[in-house]
Amino acid sequence: MPYFVFKYQDNKFRSVDHMETFDTYKEAKILLKDLRKEKSPNNPDAYKVVFAEDMLEAEMLILEKRDAPILREWEK
Repeated sequence: MPYFVFKYQDNKFRSVDHMETFDTYKEAKILLKDLRKEKSPNNPDAYKVVFAEDMLEAEMLILEKRDAPILREWEK
């Protein structure tokens, strides 16, 4: 399964732009680090990598609303 690199925007409406697709995580990670350093040093969440079977599944995973993790008493 390939790794998809996206530019993620969480404005009024969430949107993603596909940047590139890689077969290995190492290649995707290198591009991700370069993009974060050059184009969004103040917002590291602007670029994300997703592991999925195809582009549609990758977009659905990245746009999925996730609940905040529940903190246990000892984690506070």
